[in-house]
Amino acid sequence: MIALIVFMDSSAFKAIYDSGDERHIAARELMQKIQARKTNITSFLTTDYVLDEAITLTRFAHSHGKAAELADATLASRFIRLIFTGEELFSAGMETFKQHADKEWSFTDCVSFAAMKAEGIMTAFTFDVHFKQAGFDVIP
Repeated sequence: MIALIVFMDSSAFKAIYDSGDERHIAARELMQKIQARKTNITSFLTTDYVLDEAITLTRFAHSHGKAAELADATLASRFIRLIFTGEELFSAGMETFKQHADKEWSFTDCVSFAAMKAEGIMTAFTFDVHFKQAGFDVIP
């Protein structure tokens, strides 16, 4: 089985931590498969922009406590690698954003796409259709 590193988007984080999210069950089922080693996913990558967005979404959709739990678990995880958006990723994200005025992609999406390309990652754990529009594979 080939090891697979997957990009984790804010919609996936929120779905895992917000029991009221309509995709909560699907997200939890994927995480259970990973924990049981019934998939080739070995780790996740995300960015500080995505984590910011996930914390904020969870805070307003669920609670401050659940958002803090998400933040603490992500920062302590050995399974999730967090990269910080520096000048290079910011610039690449901005270029993607400017080139795709015909898409409803957020700037955070564009920075995520740039991070995925820089890391050679083609699969995202997301419920956001924009990743598929950008040419990436999505799970669950």
